This record gives sequence, structure tokens and C-alpha cells, in this order.
Amino acid sequence: MKYILTALGSTLLTGCTVTNTLPERPAPDGQDYLAPIHVMVDSPLDAANVRNSLRETGVFRTVEAGAAAPGGYSVRARLDSTRDISTPLLFLSVATLFLIPIPQTYDTQIDYTLMHDDVALKQYHYRNVTRKYTWLLDQGSEMQGQNLDRISQAFAADVQRDHLLPSVGYTQ
Repeated sequence: MKYILTALGSTLLTGCTVTNTLPERPAPDGQDYLAPIHVMVDSPLDAANVRNSLRETGVFRTVEAGAAAPGGYSVRARLDSTRDISTPLLFLSVATLFLIPIPQTYDTQIDYTLMHDDVALKQYHYRNVTRKYTWLLDQGSEMQGQNLDRISQAFAADVQRDHLLPSVGYTQ
């Protein structure tokens, strides 16, 4: 009996695991901020989330919305995000009174185009697929945010590595 309860408990606790296809790449510490960027996102609903995620990386001096002034740097982001929930497993979870977790998948692709004076400097392409077993009432909004944060960290690390934006020292 103890074996059955242990196996059942272990099965139910597997709902806590999250897998990502994009490895976590935090930006290097101890460097000056990069020049301010203006971010234009093709999805009005997700534009604020993309900008906030780039701000949270701590790499850019400032992150603003809209087009950059002449001589400034801008980033155009094309976002494609889909969420997938297995319908048969959803019904199985409902039939068992929500004892069985259901798999959720967030597939996010972002194409960043780094520009200076409306001239494209470089294009970056990122894709992260996040999979997690969750309970039915868990909407997974934190999962979507973590997915976007992982992509933003990778972009910030790549921009720092490529040295396409000038560094701006920290001043108060």
C-alpha cells in the first residue's frame, strides 16, 4: 500500500517540472550599460511585455517604445507565440476530478532586427519551447513570462558579445 501511495504521490509531483529548449544565458555582469534602444513590436498586445523583459535584463541603459530619433538605435521585434494544451488529456484530468496534471506548451519565436538610423545592423532569431505539466486551473501566465525572459536574456547576451551597440558608463 505504501508503494502505491508513493508512486501516486511521485506521479502527481511531476507536475512541477519545466523544460525549455533554449538554454539559460544570463548576460555577463560587471559591464557598462549598452546605449539606449527603442523597441518596436509587431504585436500590440505583447509589446509592453517584450520591452519590460528587455529592461529586466539590466543590459540596456534604457528601453523605450517607438522609433528612435536620428542617430539612435532601435530594435524591431517580430513575435510569434502559441500555447498548446492536449485536449484528450484535458478531458482525462476533468474526468479524474483534476488529479491528473495536463501538459501545456508555450512555443515562442522572436526575430529581433537591430537598427541604427534605419539601417539594419544584424538580425537575431530565437525560439524557446517551454513544456510543463500543470493543473487545469493554473493559467500558466508565469510560464509565458519565463519563456519571454529566457529569450530576452539570450538577445541581451548576444548584443553584448557582438559589440554593435556602444557602451554607456553608469552615472547618477
